[in-house]
Amino acid sequence: MKHIYLTLTILAMTLLAACSGKETERPVLTVSVEPQRAILREIVGDRYDVVTLIGNGANPESYEPTMKARMAVENSKAFFTTGSMPFEHLIAEAIDTANVRIVDCSQGIEPIYGTHSHHHHELHGTHGHHGHVETDKDPHIWASVRNGRRIARTMLRAIIEIDPDGREYYTARHAVLDARLDSLDRAIRRKLDGNPGAAFAIWHPSLSYYARDYGLNQIAVGFENKEMTPTHLAHVAEEAKEHGVRVFFFQKEYDSRQAETLNREMQTRLVPINPMAYDWEKSLTEITEALTQ
Repeated sequence: MKHIYLTLTILAMTLLAACSGKETERPVLTVSVEPQRAILREIVGDRYDVVTLIGNGANPESYEPTMKARMAVENSKAFFTTGSMPFEHLIAEAIDTANVRIVDCSQGIEPIYGTHSHHHHELHGTHGHHGHVETDKDPHIWASVRNGRRIARTMLRAIIEIDPDGREYYTARHAVLDARLDSLDRAIRRKLDGNPGAAFAIWHPSLSYYARDYGLNQIAVGFENKEMTPTHLAHVAEEAKEHGVRVFFFQKEYDSRQAETLNREMQTRLVPINPMAYDWEKSLTEITEALTQ
């Protein structure tokens, strides 16, 4: 009888521990956007839980961090930022950085300026203007395979500093990721080589770094959430035709009604994209396919 009682006691204690989750809890790392989570998970595997602050389809440039988001960062070993989103600075100022490492993933990436400062009023290409301020930096650093490789290297250095015992594990996983991204970069370049300087239209300028990588001309045509006047719409359509634009990329979080009207005026092919997708490699591949069809 005593043996049965002891067995039941041990079983109850085991189930209680399992339900509490304490034995299976993993340390947490936080990132700003889903493409970062995809890259970081490739490196850390199942040794960490990776949490994203901004869900798929949200606008990172207008995102305002909630208390829940700040608490998520507070409970993390590190917060991997894009380096230029306003909410990232707000969170960094609000948390105890003595306990949470802030990792700027834009390290080693040459920034692009000017793409977001005045695209509501005129067409312009990828590189923007030279007179800039730091807040004018294009934040979409993940929309580039080359940048993805740089982001991965920054993440690798940071995670090894956090967990030096896992150096070999993280380094090996990073090597696999880096080789795959190198192959993807080469594949995209081969596809686009026959069309240097090609222009594409986009509602919101989220492909600036992709365009720079492959010598393309990104033309931002959107008015964000403002209504286009007929005069402005006609002007945009005429300019797009002069640049030989055939493809118009559109992000679902913006006003599709205006985009459809503009697409008819420009006589382009409207292609929905999701630059915030977790599978950012697939997203860039689909963008390349749309440009080469």
